[in-house]
Amino acid sequence: MIRARRLVLAAALALATSPFVDSFHPHSTSVLAAPPGDDAVVAFEVRGVGNGHGRGLSQWGSYGRALAGQSWQDILNAYYGGTAMGDRSGARISVRLTAWDALSTVGVISTMGTLRVPGSAANFASVMAVETGTNQFTIYGSTSDKGCPAQSAVTVPTTFMATSASGDSVRELQRLLDYFGFSPGPIDGVYGGMTAGAVGAFQTSEGLAVTGTWTAVSWEAAQIRLDSMGGSGVVWGDPVATNVAGPIRFTTSQAEGGSADQTLGLCTSTGAVTHYRGHLELHHTQSGNRVVNDVSVEAYLRGVVPRESPAYWGDGVGINALRAQAVAARSYGLSQNRSGNSGYHGVATTCDTTSCQVYGGAGTRASANSGFRPLEHVNTDRAIADTVGAVRVWAGTNNLVSTEFSASNGARTAGGAFPPVDDPLDDQPGNPNHVWTRVIDADRIAAAYGLGSANNVVTARDASSPYDGIWANEVRLGNGAAVSAWDFRNEFDLPAPGFELVPIRRTLSGAGTFAFIGDSVGVSVAGENTSPLRFLLEGVHTSQLFDSRGGRPTGGGTDDGQDVAAKVPVGTDLVVVELGYNDSPSSMTTRIDALMQTLRDRGVGRVVWVTVSERRSSTDFAQTNAAIRSAAERWAEMIVIDWHAASIDNAGDRWYSDGVHLTTSGQAEFAVWLRDRIIEVNSDGYQPARRLGAGEVLRVPVLGVAGVPVSGVAGVALNVTAVGPSGPGFLRVWDCAVAEPETSSVNFVAAGAVEPNAVLVPLSPGGSGPDAGQVCVSSPLVPVDVVVDVSGWFDAGLRPAVGRVVDTREVGGPDRLAAGEVLRVPVLGVAGVPVSGVAGVALNVTAVGPSGPGFLRVWDCAVAEPETSSVNFVAAGAVEPNAVLVPLSPGGSGPDAGQVCVSSPLVPVDVVVDVSGWFDAGLRPAVGRLRDTRVGYVV
Repeated sequence: MIRARRLVLAAALALATSPFVDSFHPHSTSVLAAPPGDDAVVAFEVRGVGNGHGRGLSQWGSYGRALAGQSWQDILNAYYGGTAMGDRSGARISVRLTAWDALSTVGVISTMGTLRVPGSAANFASVMAVETGTNQFTIYGSTSDKGCPAQSAVTVPTTFMATSASGDSVRELQRLLDYFGFSPGPIDGVYGGMTAGAVGAFQTSEGLAVTGTWTAVSWEAAQIRLDSMGGSGVVWGDPVATNVAGPIRFTTSQAEGGSADQTLGLCTSTGAVTHYRGHLELHHTQSGNRVVNDVSVEAYLRGVVPRESPAYWGDGVGINALRAQAVAARSYGLSQNRSGNSGYHGVATTCDTTSCQVYGGAGTRASANSGFRPLEHVNTDRAIADTVGAVRVWAGTNNLVSTEFSASNGARTAGGAFPPVDDPLDDQPGNPNHVWTRVIDADRIAAAYGLGSANNVVTARDASSPYDGIWANEVRLGNGAAVSAWDFRNEFDLPAPGFELVPIRRTLSGAGTFAFIGDSVGVSVAGENTSPLRFLLEGVHTSQLFDSRGGRPTGGGTDDGQDVAAKVPVGTDLVVVELGYNDSPSSMTTRIDALMQTLRDRGVGRVVWVTVSERRSSTDFAQTNAAIRSAAERWAEMIVIDWHAASIDNAGDRWYSDGVHLTTSGQAEFAVWLRDRIIEVNSDGYQPARRLGAGEVLRVPVLGVAGVPVSGVAGVALNVTAVGPSGPGFLRVWDCAVAEPETSSVNFVAAGAVEPNAVLVPLSPGGSGPDAGQVCVSSPLVPVDVVVDVSGWFDAGLRPAVGRVVDTREVGGPDRLAAGEVLRVPVLGVAGVPVSGVAGVALNVTAVGPSGPGFLRVWDCAVAEPETSSVNFVAAGAVEPNAVLVPLSPGGSGPDAGQVCVSSPLVPVDVVVDVSGWFDAGLRPAVGRLRDTRVGYVV
């Protein structure tokens, strides 16, 4: 037996070498089932209303009321009971611009060259204030050039650089990449993996070949990009004022209500610019420097109202919703008076984030000299002008009201400072949060609050709450403690604190093996370990395999449903198929039959097919569903579940973003619905898994499965993985028709390890006894789970060959392999491999020094790149080898003939390729899983 070089993998990535399980594919991974449970709570369905705190005005509700003919005064009277109209004409407001907190250098520009600062009588285009001591600043200025402080140190290096370069040129490059937004890591003058990755990201953004090296093509593109952002900026000369004590007031002679692009521009730390009406002030405080915008409240609202309500509402009678919002925002902003709060130190009365109300300013630029993008809108400007000075005051007084508002309040407001009111007009077609649904993993709740389990978590009314109905709930943890609904909302990122929790219990445990095949809809509910369907099915099956990809058709494409079906483990008990949106309806019958035949050939027990939504009128999805339903009459193992019927009513309107894809609520609703159907189908039992005992022999048939023929097979190429042994030991793998060998095939050194290795197993010719065509696996010392994958078979002709064919670390050889790059390795006529008559090669491929976790793919260049991985690495700097067999296309004569391709889809890495043998005949491609002792198996 030829023993392949052993590969040791970390447990998290160990199964990535399997043709069935590629944990690096964005939406394809295997999930180990939780230990069987009884009727434990696995998740909570969260049924909620509104978006925000539910108090005062509802923005969606006000829009509904405006469409129903209510005036802006009517809307305000409805939501703010006990208040009346007042006036604050001519008021000003001071806004803390939080993104500039604690900056020691502040830059300001004026497109009109009318910027003034203390200590100078000149008009400037650019000014930079640099803190030189406690509340002491030096001011630099330019009367002609516009630029930001961040740009002054940025230039484009014109020196060739690659990995291992170092020095000032590398620092110059790192500063440039950081300025462009491609982080090279620390600016340390060392061209390492992160710098190479940042160069590659820049090259991708510019449409260049991704090499990770800095060449003339890259620096020419960088100069063009830098020029478009304002070039290298201002060359700051001598200071225009020194030892200036704060506050520093940046002013302009331009009218506050003039053109937005002529207002003062405040530089961000990256060189981008945000424009603000009014004046800017730089203050020194005990909490660090603060930048404040001093502005009239009317000009301030021009940067607030379009951030709070969609400006398109102003097209028609919806303008009254914007007018009501303008009054609410004016009253709220002026009533804040946060000057005495921590962090404000008397320099501002409000802020620019959701902690106050969102204020975006007048517009932005990517750099001081790039184009202006307005943030104000004519509709909201009109609404502000139509209500100039109008505020809400408490009835019978002239005291300002803190006019709270939310995006949505659901069917009834929360009450509090204002009487609760029914709000049926909040139920608008575009409002996703009038009612909403989420699903939360019970384990997340238990972990968040230190609970042994979440079985006793419930929502109940908080008797001390001043709020109304569902807004008065709290969450009781079952241990005598409770948390407020608002705290729970913040912990789990819910739209509002108005909700109740509905427990979902496991119901069924260990119901056989399961696989899910889906498209982008499937991605949204099962694409990641944290996706709702995954934890809703926790412990229901002995093993689960999820494979979803956006744009996946049932057939007729690459990585289509039939391709995935061919990789479903043999004997899987239940397969759920969520496909059909990406197929021509007229092709569905043929494609369904092809996929079903593939699953039947793999011995799948039952197939549940989900109907598609028929909401999108541009495609005849009714014909698609008809094909799905009729197929169940031809395939006895097929069951149809009708998502279309379950989601077609008005309640489902909020579940769809475009008639096909699901909103967050839709994902939760679909996942819960699908989980319930799976439980129903699974209710008739399963076959349990069986772990390989110490000294026990596992017999694995290899003929006639996974692409291996029933005869003419001289040997098979396997990947054998030991999973979770109870201690150190080894596996032996051999032809069952001969005696068990003394040698080991897979070694493991610790309990809980995950250890794979490539193994070639010759099969006895002409065998006909009970052991013929079977491979035996034993674990002489300890119990262990075993995974056996087949990667190829051969009928004869394995020949020796030894030698190194490529090493990207060597001078004069190919460069380090960049992420996504393909390395072509000639294998004919080198290291003992002849120039012709070669059916395939046996290689040892090593990944050296990757910049992070990832994998290599290795394949014949004459065919398409596969989805499977050949070498896996779990950390930066690793050295990871693996044995790889590569069949070569026969009779090839094109440019790809006789070459093996290597790619690293995720990260840059050096690659070493050694040849250990070649085949003159008999090696044939075959991919598939033969046995996994963790998974129930149907014989």
